Amino acid sequence: MDKTTADRLTDLAPMLGKFLSLHPDEQEWLLPLLGRAERRTIRILDEISNHALTFEEIGRLTDTHPNTVKQTLQALSNGGLGFRVSSTGKWLTPVGGRKRKLLKL
Repeated sequence: MDKTTADRLTDLAPMLGKFLSLHPDEQEWLLPLLGRAERRTIRILDEISNHALTFEEIGRLTDTHPNTVKQTLQALSNGGLGFRVSSTGKWLTPVGGRKRKLLKL
């Protein structure tokens, strides 16, 4: 991922967080309007919404290179989504609800 994309994701992090809190029906019609990097970011966040995964595991599930996964999550963290990698190298969102802020395990 290039610096321009990382910077854009950092700037868009709060809005992507709001997107994830929308009802699934609203997400469905808005998703095609998003760019490729934004759709990939949403897929990454969806994969880690219910269980802890490493960069490699996320990459396999989303057909994304592990380095891109790492850069995406770091860009979102820099943008204020407030998550960090755990000591085991796995990422996770809290269980329940539609809130997707990631927490350190």
